[in-house]
Amino acid sequence: MKSLIFLVCVLAFGCSVPKEQVLRWGETASNHGYKKSFLPENNFHETKRYYAAGEVTEEDFDDVLEAIRTIYEPIFWNHGATLNVYGDWSDDTVNAYAEQAGTAWNVSFFGGLAQHPFMTREGFAMVACHEIGHHIAGYPFYTGQWAANEGNSDFYATAGCAKLMFDENSPLSWRWNLMKKKPKPTPGGTCSSSVCKLSLEAGLSLGKVLAELNGDPEPSYETPDKTKVKKTSDSHPKAQCRIDTYKAGAYCTKSWNNDIIPQTKAEMAKNSCAERPACWFAK
Repeated sequence: MKSLIFLVCVLAFGCSVPKEQVLRWGETASNHGYKKSFLPENNFHETKRYYAAGEVTEEDFDDVLEAIRTIYEPIFWNHGATLNVYGDWSDDTVNAYAEQAGTAWNVSFFGGLAQHPFMTREGFAMVACHEIGHHIAGYPFYTGQWAANEGNSDFYATAGCAKLMFDENSPLSWRWNLMKKKPKPTPGGTCSSSVCKLSLEAGLSLGKVLAELNGDPEPSYETPDKTKVKKTSDSHPKAQCRIDTYKAGAYCTKSWNNDIIPQTKAEMAKNSCAERPACWFAK
């Protein structure tokens, strides 16, 4: 497999590196260590084929990958790692992955998930944020492993990553003109900032995607999951529990310190809002 060697193109500097050289290698990190994914392993590419039926275009797909690279490459460098972003719009895999192989920290994305009919641009950005979260959200981890567990990666997506991706100065905000977008009111979710509102919209989009794929009832911020686990669950929560987590992260007003990967519950509480939904997190 070819090595992916890239320079970050900061839009304000007018970098002229063709996007095809930066993003379109048609490779994945599938052979690099143990994968963590947005969805459980599945064969949805065989049973559910959407053929670009949704809102997300190939340009949107590339925009998200470029934004993730631009924002997070220096953050990963601070942790002694190299961020490799892989994407293939033509691949019908209905998933996304995070992997580590030594100092190579990889994320991989595919058109099969991005083209789901319920997926929005902001929703796909949160998929990317979830995979980044596996790398740097920290505690709680998958037991005995490097990766933040599924619930905490969801929480990081809105509590940490969205605040960078949807910020008025971010490359994605500039490309999509997000600050001029007026998010629709989200039933069961009220907040004042544009970033919070966009995060709630994105989370609801993902909730609908997850419910449709897994045959779950359509989730709503008005009907939170009442489950209270006795032991923190590392696995993928149900759709309702996941959007409850997106909402909790969106409402968190504490700035996430990306220079630290929390290793303990005490460090977690110091680094971000301590509350996580009880449907996956045991206090």
